[in-house]
Amino acid sequence: MSLPRFRLFAAGILLAALAVPARALHRVTPGAARVTHGAAVSHPSTRSWGYLLAFSSTEDLAATGSTGRQVFVFGLFDYDCQYGIPAPELSSCPGAAPPFLTQVTAGPGAPDDPSATAGGTLVAFDADGSYAGGAGPGVGHRQIFVKDLTTSTLLRVTDAPDGDSTHPSLSEGGNDLVFESTAALGGGPAGVSQIYRYEVAGGLLTPITHGLGGSRAPMPSMLGRVVSFESTAALLGDGHDTGISQIFWYDALFAQLHQLTAGNASSQHAYVTTRLRGRGLRGVVGRGAAIVFDSLATNLPGTAGGPATQVYIGSTGAGDLPRIVQLTPTAVSGCSPAFSGTSGYPAFDAFGRRIAFISTGDLLCNSTAGNRAFVLDGKRAPFTLLQLTGQGDVQGPLGMSFGHWFVTLSTTDDLTGTGVCGHQLHVLDFLAGHWNAAGTPGALPAEPAPGNAAAACDDGNACTLDSCAAAGCQHAAIPGCP
Repeated sequence: MSLPRFRLFAAGILLAALAVPARALHRVTPGAARVTHGAAVSHPSTRSWGYLLAFSSTEDLAATGSTGRQVFVFGLFDYDCQYGIPAPELSSCPGAAPPFLTQVTAGPGAPDDPSATAGGTLVAFDADGSYAGGAGPGVGHRQIFVKDLTTSTLLRVTDAPDGDSTHPSLSEGGNDLVFESTAALGGGPAGVSQIYRYEVAGGLLTPITHGLGGSRAPMPSMLGRVVSFESTAALLGDGHDTGISQIFWYDALFAQLHQLTAGNASSQHAYVTTRLRGRGLRGVVGRGAAIVFDSLATNLPGTAGGPATQVYIGSTGAGDLPRIVQLTPTAVSGCSPAFSGTSGYPAFDAFGRRIAFISTGDLLCNSTAGNRAFVLDGKRAPFTLLQLTGQGDVQGPLGMSFGHWFVTLSTTDDLTGTGVCGHQLHVLDFLAGHWNAAGTPGALPAEPAPGNAAAACDDGNACTLDSCAAAGCQHAAIPGCP
């Protein structure tokens, strides 16, 4: 297949102009911000960078009259320019702050699984081959696209007729793009998901896997050198399908594939960081790039394993099948939880110091239950555990791309106290004095009283009756209303 080339020199110049200067936005961001409303929204499993979060929704969030699923980008700096605490960090805000939500796509094709570069210049996503007027044999299958928001140029990375290409993730600067595909893009077996790397500037497509078991959920490190993913294939052997998902990583500099786990049960949801910054984490894991993941395995080297699914971390600096460190259940002085629960969907912050995850366990002995968000601070040993939410249902994955003190999550918990219906995207700034997380046994997160859920469903139409139901927001036409 001949793939189009995409020139990035102009985008690179504009990237510097669009990128928000390094600043401590955690000092000016409200403790909680609700990003979405209306139809339920899932947190993307793909990765965005800087102060941006790309996601998809079927709600007309930008009030453009759009229908169907579309891709949006949330900008934290633009949000803070409107709702943040006045401070020098916001001195460069324009007189009329731009919208904090940008709609990236329009029309049919159901775009999904987006990823944005640090400056917001490039956004990658998957969509049906019919997107943007596509025609031919690629229609009916998911394809990969990259849009340059400064020029509105759209790059169609794939146009395969024999499978779906999904879950694209860009590196911070946008030169490296990784995705999964069941199409035979690199001569592999059609119908089996494989991992691919695409050089956006040069148009070079490189197959990373070629196994008989599915490989999924690729994620690049900041510069794109390390790509983490999961696979049931024996990728360092004959490629047969083992039936058990393991964590692998690819070194793009040396074009080498490595295996992190070989457990007796599935390991998944891998999240890679370029290097660990917390001294406590480095002391037990080692230096260099690291991968955090969750696993049901009980025989990972260096761990006790379990109970049930828990969070683990391993270093890429120790070769194949290194010693693994178990992170949950986390030991907390003065707390011996009767129920450790399950923990999963871990995510590194932008600096490789803190790790957010979801757990059903009563990890701080405060009698809360359900899927709640936690953060493990590995700055020094023993690690510090913070509980961010105590109510509602947090749906994985999570994100921490905004920095040390931020978590992005989809939850039914009314974190802003203004009303919420169904799972909605939120941002938490858990710096002390902003969002007050629980950090000691028996303590609870300081959450506001819930607001009016129906108010969160207001569609701005005077001729509809808005309500919140189990299925989400409902908008019933008012009889006789013009």
